[in-house]
Amino acid sequence: MDRKHFAKMLYVQSTKSLWVSIAEYLVLFGVGIIAILLHSRFKSPLNVPGHHGMEFMALLMAGRTASKIPWASSMSSLGIGFILLFPLFGFHDPFMGTTYMLPGFFIDIFYNLVKQFKWQLLILVVVSGLAYITIPLSRILIHAISGYPYSSFIRYGYILPLISFFIFGMAGGFVGTGVTKSVIKFFRKQA
Repeated sequence: MDRKHFAKMLYVQSTKSLWVSIAEYLVLFGVGIIAILLHSRFKSPLNVPGHHGMEFMALLMAGRTASKIPWASSMSSLGIGFILLFPLFGFHDPFMGTTYMLPGFFIDIFYNLVKQFKWQLLILVVVSGLAYITIPLSRILIHAISGYPYSSFIRYGYILPLISFFIFGMAGGFVGTGVTKSVIKFFRKQA
């Protein structure tokens, strides 16, 4: 094989992998946008704090589990932060961009630590619940520092939002991780 042909093959292959990587980053960014848009438009009759954790964490965990990028959930968090820059969706919380980006960062930190464990699905479900609980924890901190009133704390106190965010985050993590892992396993068997 001559050098020119080898160089051309290497260039074509690296260009393809570059476009695949860019597409994967854009999809992950879009997952964050979809997660927060669902949160803003999906009106559920449940009046329990954290009830959007099911779809929110399912999307974040599906993106994290399906991607090989080490900081995939952080990329989705950037999509969340980006869309929350625009005041078009009826959110009144000035700190929402920060508080809703935290779960993605939390997921990535712990996902990279637990991906080799035997009970990975169970651990990821707990990590998902803990990641989603960063939202009310950061709100408690913001409330303590700035005095910004959060209606969930006024209505339910501090304990119920923490518990319900954890439960809904775990449920969403179970759905997102379980479905993604099942689909990946199915397609590996087909190949």
